[in-house]
Amino acid sequence: MNRQNLYITIMDDSNDEECEAGCGTDWSSREALDLAHRRIRDRFGGDIRLEYLDLSGGALNNQMLQWKEEIKAGKLALPLLVLNGRLRLAGMFDVRQLMDTIEVEREIGG
Repeated sequence: MNRQNLYITIMDDSNDEECEAGCGTDWSSREALDLAHRRIRDRFGGDIRLEYLDLSGGALNNQMLQWKEEIKAGKLALPLLVLNGRLRLAGMFDVRQLMDTIEVEREIGG
């Protein structure tokens, strides 16, 4: 299997409270990120960087500001899944959907 480097970024707003009953994975939690990293490493190997970027934070870089503008314009739903710099999912997703998206990314040579 191809063991290319994989840069995974999950962007969300931890202050956004759209759903009180729990509408999906809380990507701001360390447990969710640790589980995702373990599953990715076990299934795909290779060098993996998984990061969570909180758009509610004070210090936003240019890339985060650009995504935030897209979200404000109503074009994207949170959270965002970005693989190797490319937007792959916008809106609620779980670890299974994350894994499926990575599989497709690897198959098409992303």
